[in-house]
Amino acid sequence: MGFAALVFLGQLAMVLMRYLLGVGFLEIQDGVNYAFAALVALSVAVAFDADKHVRVDVFRQTWSDWTNRTIDAAGDLLLALPVFCLMLWTAYPLVRSSWEILEGSPETGGLPGLFLVKTCLLILPALVVLFVLQRLIGVLRRPRS
Repeated sequence: MGFAALVFLGQLAMVLMRYLLGVGFLEIQDGVNYAFAALVALSVAVAFDADKHVRVDVFRQTWSDWTNRTIDAAGDLLLALPVFCLMLWTAYPLVRSSWEILEGSPETGGLPGLFLVKTCLLILPALVVLFVLQRLIGVLRRPRS
């Protein structure tokens, strides 16, 4: 929620300063962009953990709890786990090189610290992989009912 508040307040400040005062600050714009990127990346893991991600529940309502858990486990194992492991594998070199040069804003005079935002590209898949493994272990421990 902190990132959402930062995006809202930063964007509001930018609009008011630009249109009422006729000035703008690249640092505020970069801050809003960084906060928005982190918000989007990290909210995927939060939604996944809360089981609020997009799903088509046309048939789900009529199936038993065990059937739904089995289908969820198959989706986690066959879809979520490989995709997010691949994302983790492919994002690591990008994030590592960004940390090596302490990458900053691509804009001249922008904020430093873009490497911190890019770190979300590793945090997101790592969290989702942990959530998937936690769910799969929970399904294996639960008796069939």
